[in-house]
Amino acid sequence: MFLEHFERLRPICPACRVNSALRIGVVASQENGEIVEGSLICTNAGCQREHPVIDGIPVLLADAPGWLAQQILGVMRREDLSPFTESLLGDLSGAGSGFDRERGNNGIYAHSHWAADSPSYVPLFDVAMGMLRGAPEGVWLDIGCSLGRGTFELARRSGQLAVGLDLNFSMLRMARRIQRTGKVKYAMRRVGLVFDTHEFEVAGLPTERVSFWCADVNVLPFASGTFDGTIAMNMLDCAGSPLGLLCEMGRVVKPLGESILCTPFDWAVGASAAGAWIGGHSQRSAPAEGSSVEALRQYLLGVPDIGLTLEAERDDVAWRLRVHERSVTEYAVYFAKLLRRA
Repeated sequence: MFLEHFERLRPICPACRVNSALRIGVVASQENGEIVEGSLICTNAGCQREHPVIDGIPVLLADAPGWLAQQILGVMRREDLSPFTESLLGDLSGAGSGFDRERGNNGIYAHSHWAADSPSYVPLFDVAMGMLRGAPEGVWLDIGCSLGRGTFELARRSGQLAVGLDLNFSMLRMARRIQRTGKVKYAMRRVGLVFDTHEFEVAGLPTERVSFWCADVNVLPFASGTFDGTIAMNMLDCAGSPLGLLCEMGRVVKPLGESILCTPFDWAVGASAAGAWIGGHSQRSAPAEGSSVEALRQYLLGVPDIGLTLEAERDDVAWRLRVHERSVTEYAVYFAKLLRRA
C-alpha cells in the first residue's frame, strides 16, 4: 500500500461504519514508500479496530476472523514453489480439495484477464469503456477486480489512480505480483489434476497508479463521493447482497459520476440467498416476472437510496471462460451505464 494512495483515498473503518478515518498503526515492513506489512487502526475511540496490511494489500473487513477462516489458504500460500512441487501437492491434495479449487479458479480468471494470445476479459472492458462519455477521468474504483486487468487499464486510460478491490486474497496477491514484477504467472488446468504453467512479461503497466485492496463489495471502506467513477465487471451475481452492491456503487461515486455494471446474471448460490437476487426467482410476480434485466430496471427506478440512474444498456455480449483444454463456458453478458444523481 503506497502511502500516497492511503493519504489520497482516506479509507474509513468498515467495522464501526460511522465514517471513522483509519490511521497507520504498525509498519512492520516497508519498501520504496510502500507499506508491505503492518496495520491500519480505526480512529473511533469506541472501535479502534486493527486492520492488517499483508503483502502490500490492506485488508479492511467488518468480520476479519470470518474472512480469514475462508481465506487462510490464499493468505498463507507460498509463491516460490516449482511447478513440480505444485503438481505433487495437487496430486496429494486430490480433486476438489481447497488447493485444487483455488488453483483451478485462479487459472480460469488469470487466463481470462491475461492470456498472452486473446484474453477474453479485454473485449468486455472495451465495451464498458465505449459506453462512457469519453476516456475515464479522475480516480476510479474497480469493484471485484479479480486479477486486476481492468484496474491496470483504468489507470492507463485515465492517467490517474485506479483502485482494484476484491474479497479473494489469492487473486489480489497474483495481481500484486504482476504489479511488482511485470510478469504474469499462473497454472491452467489441462485435464483433471494436470496443470500447465503460463509465464510471460507484460510491458508498460502503470504500476505506481494502481492500488489493490481487500474488502467486501457490500461494505466499501471509503467515504461517500470518493471516486470519479466505478466499474463492477461480472460482480453483481457474486455479491452477498446484489442490491447492497448497487447502493455502495451509488454511495462512493461523486455526483454525476459514471459507473458501468456488467453481469451474466449467473446467480451464485453460495454467495447470496435466492431471495436477495435481482430477478432469477418469483417468476409469478409482475412486472419483472423473474427477469433479472427487468428487475434491475425496477430497482434503479424505485429504490431512492441507490442514487443511480440507468442511462444506457447493451446486452448479449459474449464472454468465454476456458475451464480446461476440452471445456469452455460462454456467457451472454448484460451491460448498464449508470449515472450518479446530482
